[in-house]
Amino acid sequence: MSPNPEDFSQTTLTSEKTSFDEPRQPVTVPCLFNDAALYRKVLAETPDGEEHISPPPVQNPALRSVQDFAQLVGDDLQPLEQDVVGRFAQLAAENWDIQEGDREEGAVLTEEPATLTDDERKKLTGSLEELGLDQPSSKKPAIPAEGTQLSPEYVLALLIEEFGSLAPEGEEKLILEADGAVIQDVVILGVIHVTTHRIAFHASLPAFDPTQPSEGVIRVGPALVHRKGWHRRRRIWLELSNDFICGFPSAREEDRIRPLRSLMLSSIVEVLPEDPKEPRALRTRLDGKSEISASYLEFDTLESAREWRRELQAAIFFVKRRKRSMFSHSDSEDIEGVRVNIPLHHIRTQRHRIHAALPVLSLTIDSPPAASNDEDSHQVIDLASFRLTEECVKRLESLTRQARERAKEDTAIFIERPVVIDLGVVDKRSESKSSVEDMTKAKTKEQEVCDVLAIDNGPDVWVSRASVAYTITTSGYVVISPQWLGFWSKSLASRDVRYRLPTATIRTANPIDFPIRGVPVNGVQFEIEGHSNLGFRFRSQSARDEAIRRVSEIISRRSRTPSLLSATLPISASTTGTNDTSLSDSRPPPTTSPRIGETTRSQSSILSPLSRQFKDARKRIDQRKMLEFPKAINAPPGQLVRMPSKHFVCLTIGSRGDVQPYIALGLGLKAEGHRVTIITHDEYKAWIEGFGLQHRAAGGDPGALMQLSVENKMFSPQFFKTSLSNYRTWLDHLLLDSWEHCSDADALLESPYAIAGVHIAEALHIPYFRVCTMPWTKTTEFPHPFISGPVETPTFNSMSFVLFDNIFWAATSSQVNRWRKESLHLEPTVMSHTAQSKIPILYNFSLAVVPKPLDWSDGKIICGYWFLDNPDLEWTPPESLLAFMKQARADGKPLVYIGFGSITVPDPHTMTEHIYQAVQKSDVRAILSKGWSGRMHKQTVPELAVPKECYVVDKIPHDWLFPQIDAAIHHGGAGTTGASLRAGIPTFIKPWFGDQFFWASRVQRLGAGHRVPSLRVNDLVTALKKATTDRIMKEKANIVGQKIRSEDGVATAIHYIYTYFPRAYSDGLSPQ
Repeated sequence: MSPNPEDFSQTTLTSEKTSFDEPRQPVTVPCLFNDAALYRKVLAETPDGEEHISPPPVQNPALRSVQDFAQLVGDDLQPLEQDVVGRFAQLAAENWDIQEGDREEGAVLTEEPATLTDDERKKLTGSLEELGLDQPSSKKPAIPAEGTQLSPEYVLALLIEEFGSLAPEGEEKLILEADGAVIQDVVILGVIHVTTHRIAFHASLPAFDPTQPSEGVIRVGPALVHRKGWHRRRRIWLELSNDFICGFPSAREEDRIRPLRSLMLSSIVEVLPEDPKEPRALRTRLDGKSEISASYLEFDTLESAREWRRELQAAIFFVKRRKRSMFSHSDSEDIEGVRVNIPLHHIRTQRHRIHAALPVLSLTIDSPPAASNDEDSHQVIDLASFRLTEECVKRLESLTRQARERAKEDTAIFIERPVVIDLGVVDKRSESKSSVEDMTKAKTKEQEVCDVLAIDNGPDVWVSRASVAYTITTSGYVVISPQWLGFWSKSLASRDVRYRLPTATIRTANPIDFPIRGVPVNGVQFEIEGHSNLGFRFRSQSARDEAIRRVSEIISRRSRTPSLLSATLPISASTTGTNDTSLSDSRPPPTTSPRIGETTRSQSSILSPLSRQFKDARKRIDQRKMLEFPKAINAPPGQLVRMPSKHFVCLTIGSRGDVQPYIALGLGLKAEGHRVTIITHDEYKAWIEGFGLQHRAAGGDPGALMQLSVENKMFSPQFFKTSLSNYRTWLDHLLLDSWEHCSDADALLESPYAIAGVHIAEALHIPYFRVCTMPWTKTTEFPHPFISGPVETPTFNSMSFVLFDNIFWAATSSQVNRWRKESLHLEPTVMSHTAQSKIPILYNFSLAVVPKPLDWSDGKIICGYWFLDNPDLEWTPPESLLAFMKQARADGKPLVYIGFGSITVPDPHTMTEHIYQAVQKSDVRAILSKGWSGRMHKQTVPELAVPKECYVVDKIPHDWLFPQIDAAIHHGGAGTTGASLRAGIPTFIKPWFGDQFFWASRVQRLGAGHRVPSLRVNDLVTALKKATTDRIMKEKANIVGQKIRSEDGVATAIHYIYTYFPRAYSDGLSPQ
């Protein structure tokens, strides 16, 4: 029965009279509960009051009022409020009240009781249950802990709460929950829910902060730029970052501060699909403001083009996501996840297909009838899951027909429950509208300068007119942002002048005031770490002072928050240990935001937590098929899709430094579920097997090979002439042993000087990868490591590789062809048969040490060093060594390492004497490692007494020692050079043979060290003093070390092995 309006009016007037005429009484606990009982009574008398009525109330009036209060109010209280009210309820339930006479000062409860402890809460709950009352509960079920299995009822309740009901209560049922993905321009891993009335998808995306700097480089490599008109094609070095894609003249550090062209990712409207006629081309559609809209990129291999396409689309997705987050209302939007809700009656058509062994369901979705005249009235979304079987799809078709029949009977359902496809980015319509608005705006000069230099024009960016303070003044614009210092001078007659330096490399900013012809110059000089100083002249003192102020603030801010990379830590603390059983286990755990309360978790994080994703896909998708899909943007970074288990065989000869990288790679492959065998000298058997890898013998005595190489310069004409007979016998045994031990290989990785691998791969028809610790591909940038000339010119550099290949083949071809015929049962071959340019080559050194030449194709991959930390599993530092190092630090003396690894020198006694003398004259402390120096030499003179300034060891792990010392002098082996550069210490090299001359020249060119001309005392003294006192050299060595430590060479190598596995088959290497 509806209340009478007149009664309501009268009641209101009476209440108003009472409030003015009678003294106001304080609100007591009984008042609250009694009022709740009165309100509940009114509700119970309404026509629909039945749904408000709880189970029969208890007889006790006090308890009944508590029950009424809990039903009306308790469900909407926060946990803290529930605790407070719970204590009030307990008091009321025990018939506690304040009598009229007790209402004195202090008798009225004016403060809330303290929050209940866990024990008190349990006691209160038990008391209320005994009284026949339920504890106040939330309308929504408690949020389970992450990783908890959700019940179908709970999942359905969450879907209805989030997207609304599609059927009367109890009619909608959950019929499928499956790990899956949405496939658009990117792949988003998540969870698919199929009910009798809808298809839903949820995914969690990695947390990010849009206010943080985004200068990280995502992908680098060479590319061929095709430009419109008469412009010639140009090969450039391409870098993709979070906001820009930039082109540079080359990968060299001095060229990477001079961008040729840049493009903001926000200006890319679309990455065009792969063209079957030109699959290696990458084309985009821009927003119309860019001057390079008609240009496109071309890559050397199909694999490289697809990887660039995947990474570019993923980077654009995150640009759109950052844009969405800046303008979204985080209180009401789930910006950390992806949400899709498709009522079945909106599905127009569905198509089921198998793509790269993965079932994919393509749904064409209707929009509401009101939008049916719109050309965009439908869209297509692809869902993928291994559980989308044909049987499941048939049932879904049946449910869809039923849903559309229901929609015909009730069109309100069609309109009220629209499709929700929220990928966490700006939707296309909003983006198109924004693009149109942007095109109508004239580009400011500041924006133009920032676009040219690939600097995001944010609120903290400052642009000013200035000129470079060189002999010839060049006027232009200076740009200072939190991440970059840039300069651009536009020229019509010649090339533009462009500079872009990370502000992290700026040490100081100092004013320069001096007059020119009586006119004061407002100059500033920036001291750049690793580069010469850079000076600018400004038009006014205020502009100069503002530049200094901004740069000084950046330097001060950086000093307060030091970079993790720049911290001097032991290598073992910052890199993966060799005893790890899984690459994925070595990654730091994903960070999660601290929970304010359980209610802060979004629906996406409940239904599809990041911890759940990728497990099924990692086990069941072949990595070789991954390039056929877009990039999975929420897959754990660095984690690889698992390849079916293979037997990888590694074939190498040489020193310990030649074998050690294979152990590091083998451990990585083993962690991915593969079997690994290393075929090399028998001397390394126990060492290799100590890491759980298999060993097979080939190559004879490595000491004899080292002595032969030192005395005759390895693989030089004199090497073949002097020891031809010994070499031929050794090669015959190497070829026979290699074939015998490789017969069960599924894939072969080989050092090129082991010779046999490419022919064995042809006979077995298995993939073949060449592994090099030194450059082995023809280039104009530098000469072949085994042919070092006095002068490096592009022509000589290129010819040196051709010369070495011809000499090497001429010296081995007769034996190789005889072995091919008799053992492999293959026809004789010529050098071109192996198609050297097509062989995938994995270089296990760093881009920071050898920038990739532009004339190397995409199939020549510089992975980064394959470091093996703790290579001697049973080694522990002697107490005497630790005491020696501690004393050197206490005395304030530089600590250096001197050792020549596996080199066998002709006169180790004299060499040791020179080293002792040089150490004493240089006033340093030295740790001397003899290695194999006296291995092939008979001792005829007594041992020298070791001076107190030196400590002698037979061997010592470089990864343990180098981070704790100040400089190193060694032979320049690839592994030892990488270890000393990784530690960020000056590296001085005395080369003996082979690639050691090349590494000495590279270190000197980097400015991180020098080549030592000889082991005479004076030369050693000069080297030791310079290594321990040259500030510039120390800084450059530290910069190189930071870059090397940021790489993961083994993971990169495995990624490319998987990527190029199909291409690496021997029949794909034959010339066309």
